[in-house]
Amino acid sequence: MFSMILKFQAFLEKMKKNKGLWFSVLTITALLGVVGTLTYLNTMTNRAAKNLYEATNTNYFQNLDSRLTASLEKITILGTVLLDNQTFIAAMNSGVGASGQLAKIASEVNSIGKNRIEITLYNKNGVTLGSSTKDTNSSAELYNSKAFNQAVTTNQFVSTIDYQNGVVFLKALFPLQNGILETKQPIDFLVEEYDASDKIFQVLMDKDFIDMKNVQKFAYKKIGKSEISVQEKVDEDFLEQIQDLDFDKLIKDKYILTDENFILARPILDVENKKVGVILISENILKRNGLPNMTKSISTGITTAAMGLVVALLVLMI
Repeated sequence: MFSMILKFQAFLEKMKKNKGLWFSVLTITALLGVVGTLTYLNTMTNRAAKNLYEATNTNYFQNLDSRLTASLEKITILGTVLLDNQTFIAAMNSGVGASGQLAKIASEVNSIGKNRIEITLYNKNGVTLGSSTKDTNSSAELYNSKAFNQAVTTNQFVSTIDYQNGVVFLKALFPLQNGILETKQPIDFLVEEYDASDKIFQVLMDKDFIDMKNVQKFAYKKIGKSEISVQEKVDEDFLEQIQDLDFDKLIKDKYILTDENFILARPILDVENKKVGVILISENILKRNGLPNMTKSISTGITTAAMGLVVALLVLMI
């Protein structure tokens, strides 16, 4: 070991005598060190930024899940309470005066919480026997959906997110002796909730998984190659911005940063666990006190500090 140290010292002495070669080696070593440091710092800041945005999108998704869960619990509790009322069940099984009773119940519930909850009674063939809404067109059409068919086939409670007659609903379906009781709420209530905090909430449905003949009877807008927007309240500027997005890739990556927005995507799955749409949440990255802007500021700060360190090292070397 000692002999190796002596050989190394002799090598350095020999190099120093050849000043041109010595300074060339020092310069190359210094440049390699600077390049290596820059590469490390750049990858470090990129990793830090990615970790920050991952933490941010987790917070957004948790918030979305809690809102969806709360709404599903609300309509499920309503259906459960109705099923515990034997007088109501008897009336629903007979179908006599069903619409009047359902309209009265829905009116009382919605007047309390302004929920726009709807209640519908179907027979096992999908014929509407009663509805809390005044939409007479629904009674002329057979109700045909995977969630409804599963509730009929399994005779078990089913909850899902589903498109029906121009609206995306959160639904709970309860089997009865002679039919299916459905409680549901339009998912558009989240548009106003997110708008209150300067965020955009958008639901897109995959046109390959829904009946487009039915969709064409209602207002909709094509987005990209295979998605459509069916919401009552939309941000037209935002829809134009996302026209060219690859939504499958966006769902896989969970989020994307554009020049203006931090956009997150969560797939909508049907009762067979197949993707039938996507939920988008967006926030302007330049908005003060917003999580995306705070994350960007932290990332920029880390990068600036790293570059400052490199400049300081270069000055010391000079």
